[in-house]
Amino acid sequence: MRVALVHDDLVQWGGAERVLQGLCEIYPNAPIFTSVYDSSHPELSKRFGSKKVFTSFLQKIPGWKSLYKALLPLYGVAFEQFDFSDFDLVISNTTRFAKAIITKPQTLHLCYLHTPPRFLWHLSGEKDYGILELLLTNLRIYDQISATRVDHFLAGSKNAKRRIKKIYDSNSQVVYPFIDLDRFKGVEAFDGGYLAVVARNSKYKRIDLAEAACKKVGLPLKVISGNLDDEMVVAVLAGCSALIIPGIEDFGLSSLEAQALGKPVVAFREGGAMETVIDDKTGIFFNDQTEESLIAALKKIFTKKISSEDCKENAGRFSKESFTTNFKREVDSLLYTS
Repeated sequence: MRVALVHDDLVQWGGAERVLQGLCEIYPNAPIFTSVYDSSHPELSKRFGSKKVFTSFLQKIPGWKSLYKALLPLYGVAFEQFDFSDFDLVISNTTRFAKAIITKPQTLHLCYLHTPPRFLWHLSGEKDYGILELLLTNLRIYDQISATRVDHFLAGSKNAKRRIKKIYDSNSQVVYPFIDLDRFKGVEAFDGGYLAVVARNSKYKRIDLAEAACKKVGLPLKVISGNLDDEMVVAVLAGCSALIIPGIEDFGLSSLEAQALGKPVVAFREGGAMETVIDDKTGIFFNDQTEESLIAALKKIFTKKISSEDCKENAGRFSKESFTTNFKREVDSLLYTS
């Protein structure tokens, strides 16, 4: 069976790229089609440098790295230009426009969707983009149209499944992504007396809320944002008293990474964290995105007896082996019924 993988872009190393690497291991001969590829990025080069990667016309635009966001209206068109005539199965791994590809009837398009585009559907907390709303309205219409090109959806979480149904009126099966448990083997956890946040510096991540709450009660906080280095993340999580997830996550791999090291999680009670944290067993939820609500949860986490073994056991449910088995099972089922 001839398989191709499609990914939004290869410009950073994050959760979606980890999933892509997992898909590459399942389908080692599958080429990758993506809008743009920063081959100078050390992590991306290490993970995908040996793969056959096809990029779109956006790659040829001088200075595309600095024009990355300005080129937004062109990404859907870029994916439409790819030719998948030689493939039996195309898997798009996406949070944005990779699902806009066009395939012929004999080619099955399976979309592994972690969330519909956050910026289009106001899933990041923004209520109005002002003058840009007209452009985004057109892109929302395009996004819904392009979703009809997908033969089958797989959702990266129950949270994503609900969004797929609400926005695209499509059904989906949930296949959870994975964490690489081998990263945490042999790492000795300790209590360094600080709390941690691991999140990109995006507004919806609400890093500001964690900083304000910790400052108010005098608790040390370490924040890892920007280019998330694997070794740094493991080192900080190994020494934290607990991980704080103050925003609404699509799924939240950092929650599971902390638990893999036996660390509890304090998370806002919404989004993907509700699928990765077991309340009062591997972490504590807070109900409102306010300093008062988060502070109450932080005080509780220091008095609540959270078992490190319970945390590790919960993280173990999201292994790469489970992901591979579940993903292949869903693909085989779809191929059999298609």
